[in-house]
Amino acid sequence: MGRLTRAARSGERRLLMIVHSDYPVEEPRVRRQAEVAHRAGWDVDVLALASAGRPRKEIVDGVNVYRSRVAHTRRMSRWGLLSEYGRFWLDAATYCLHAPAYRTVVVANPPDFLVFATLPQRLRGAIVVLDIHDLMTDLFAVRLDKTMDSPEMRLLAWLERASSSYADRLMTVHEPYGREVNRRTRGSRRVAIVMNSADSRLFRRREAAPGGPPVICYHGSIFERYGVFDVLQAFARVSARFPDAQLWMLGGGDARAAVEDEARRLGIAGRCRFSDGFIAAEEIAELLPRVHIGVIPNRPNVLNRYALSTKLFEYVAVGVPVICVRLETLAAHFSEDELLFYEPASVTDLAEKLGLALENPDDMAARSRRAGERYARSYSWQHNGEVFLQEIDT
Repeated sequence: MGRLTRAARSGERRLLMIVHSDYPVEEPRVRRQAEVAHRAGWDVDVLALASAGRPRKEIVDGVNVYRSRVAHTRRMSRWGLLSEYGRFWLDAATYCLHAPAYRTVVVANPPDFLVFATLPQRLRGAIVVLDIHDLMTDLFAVRLDKTMDSPEMRLLAWLERASSSYADRLMTVHEPYGREVNRRTRGSRRVAIVMNSADSRLFRRREAAPGGPPVICYHGSIFERYGVFDVLQAFARVSARFPDAQLWMLGGGDARAAVEDEARRLGIAGRCRFSDGFIAAEEIAELLPRVHIGVIPNRPNVLNRYALSTKLFEYVAVGVPVICVRLETLAAHFSEDELLFYEPASVTDLAEKLGLALENPDDMAARSRRAGERYARSYSWQHNGEVFLQEIDT
């Protein structure tokens, strides 16, 4: 308690957020958190990865952004990724050593062990919050194709527990994650829930459904584990029945080039729209009102059983009807009469549901309305932003 009291006495509402990612484009969660803190009167700094075409230091919507010399390299080896993590950890530790004192430091995982870079600030009285975006062992079990009892996963499990023990406070994205984090910490830690809600300033409910040719959309990270190839194949199966339908795939990631190759192989490239990599939330918010159907196609694996993506909330907030894979956490947050679910990893069922949705726009609009009511009642950023502000303050 002494450490927290000293921080409170300083009277400075200074917040540091550390994220191994490209801010602001690739981190909508961190961006929402930083901006809500700034609007609440905090002086907010973000330390992030280097970003092509952006300066080392800049102000983005009132938030001071400092970029590391380290940039992310896609499709690297496990040793390359470990080296990248290590170099960013050193930059973060150096920054924490030389920067003025902060009241609170929020570290976004992965990796969890990035939290130890905050030690210089912690010794000066800062509250350290670990924001668990993904369960690190689950994430790397999928990335490295390892079983949980492998030596690598046992080491990561130990680092996961040590990182959680080190942090003053824990935060994560939804209740199922919270229960799992609580289990892994043996019930010793309270876990605050700050959901990946859509930014209410950008994603507002549209007044009417769009006209024109039907647009099916996936936006976000282009990785195989997120089911992007399933979407392409399902769209190819229904494309002859709906000759003016379009497929938008907006985002970037390791599978981007392979997805474009697959679209050409399937003969649908001329009906697909691909963005030039990741695009900002502002642009997504301008595009979604023109979308007829949003798709959440996560593949079933140890990581995705807990996935509850921001893009689902963005579709629902805008009023876009959603076809969604029936995975445990997704189905726990919305009902059968709110989303149109399909069976996991079934391209056949996804194609059937695409056809059903395109043939029954009134039914899909009714589902979207009910999903929007639930979202406004239970999941909106207005509530979750307040929870975040409570967690970063003393």
